[in-house]
Formats: sequence, C-alpha cells, structure tokens
Amino acid sequence: MIVSRLVLGTARIAGGASEAAAVALVQSAFDSGVCYVDAAPSYGSGTAEVVVGQALAGHPQIAVTTKLGSARPGQPWLRTFARKLKRLAGPASTPLAEFAPTRIEWPSGSDFTIAAMAQSLEISRERLGRIDLLLLHDVSASEVTAALLESLTTLRHSVGALGGYASYAQWDPVLDQCFEPEMTAQCAPQPGWLLSSTAPPIKRPLRLHSVVKIGLALAEINPLFANALQQAERLIPARDPLTARLAALYALAANRRPAASLLITSSHRARLDAVLAALTAIDNAGNAAEIAALFPDQAG
Repeated sequence: MIVSRLVLGTARIAGGASEAAAVALVQSAFDSGVCYVDAAPSYGSGTAEVVVGQALAGHPQIAVTTKLGSARPGQPWLRTFARKLKRLAGPASTPLAEFAPTRIEWPSGSDFTIAAMAQSLEISRERLGRIDLLLLHDVSASEVTAALLESLTTLRHSVGALGGYASYAQWDPVLDQCFEPEMTAQCAPQPGWLLSSTAPPIKRPLRLHSVVKIGLALAEINPLFANALQQAERLIPARDPLTARLAALYALAANRRPAASLLITSSHRARLDAVLAALTAIDNAGNAAEIAALFPDQAG
C-alpha cells in the first residue's frame, strides 16, 4: 500500500494569515489515509507546528515528526501575512511547483547546542502536543559528534520519541554511518534508486523526499524513463495528466524502495487531494507493481 506509507511534509504549509485553510489541508490528508506528518521549527515561516498541532485533534493515529537545530523565524505571523500578499499580488504558482521541495532560506544557520535544542523542543512539544520522531535538521557529517548524539538521545527520551537525521540532500553514506542503525534517515533518493530495482539495501528506517523533483528531472534527460512515465500515466485513473504523472512517480518509488516511507508536500489542497485519490485508486486496484514494471531497469 502506498497511501499508508506517505508522510505529509509541512515546509510549504503556513499558519498565521492562512491558518484555517492550512489546518483544513492537513486534516484532509489525514482523513485520506496519510498516517505520518513531518514538521520543523522553521517550516511555514515558523507556524507549521501550530497548524499541525491543531490538525492533530481527533487524529490519534498520526505519528508526528519534528526537528532540532533549525532556527525559529521571528515575527512568524507577519511573515505569513507578507507571504499571502505576495501570492495575491504575484503570478499564481503552478500546481507542479507546489509539489517541489522547498528550502528555508531564512533564518540562516543551525544551532545544535544542547541549550538551544532543549528550548526548541519545549516549544515544539507545546505546539504539537506529542512527538514520535525527533530528527537533527540538515546536519552535516562533520557536525555529528559523540556529544551531539548524546544530546539527541537525552532529548528524544525526554519526550518518548525515536531519533535520526533529516538531510535536504540525497542520501549520503558518510553522513549515514554516523548514526546507529535503528535511527531514521530522511533524505532525497539517489536517482539510481528510481532507475533500478536493484538499488543497494539500507537497513535503517528510511524516509524519502523530493521523489517528484528527481523523477521529473530524470524524465527530462532519460528517454527510456520518460517513455515509461507516459505509459504509466495511462494506467492511473486521475482527474488530469499531471495528477496521474505525480501518482506514477510515487508508485514507482514505493515499489523500488519497498521499505521506505515517502514524503508528500503541497500547499495546494485540490492538487494534494487529487494525488491522494489517485494513489488510493492504485492501492485499491493493487497495480503499483504493474506500473513500476513499465520502467526498465537502468544503471543509476
């Protein structure tokens, strides 16, 4: 099943001036069968955790992730208001852009000191209500020391959470080996993981973001992959070709990394609902393997 393996990412989901709509979007994803949600202090201009905390009411089955190390933006409500005005004044974003991952450009820098992380965790716990997974946010291999790992262990135990790391980049074996095998890795897939069904095994819990971004990039440069993606779209009942294309990429990733969870991120509720409906149709038909079989194995 695909939908039950999805993690709703909230980097693009802002509260403040858009809080009611954002809460409704998150609740709609939960109602559609998504079982995990991923937040961070910096997401949604600093308001995503508030949105998630409100949306969790009535959804005790949802597992909640947040992060340590990223700074909290100042004046988050004003930032969301400015963001909303910018959207209203500027050209409308494309539905596809809403599925591209976003990197938080401000505030810059990370703070992995125990005092800063403990303070951030207390705010996160107050906003979210519960935390099931606690990740070091965009940490580099050079920053992972024995002291930092000890701090992570202390803090996650204080809230009864599992631990791990979240990287904006593709999976990196050097960073990965810094963490114990039971810890979760959240990262982008290497392109070869979508091109081949024989990608190297990773034994730790794995969460993949940027599936759409990498899949569409492969379609631009790899004719075999592009042709298979067009064929896959025809097997998926969807309201439009773009929804079918997005669903096909998630079906492929789910098949080729069968033990991984997949992040899905959007602030466009209609598009998100449509993709979730298409993935539910794939689950009900049981044809994810048939879709993935259209993609020939290629070297990464």
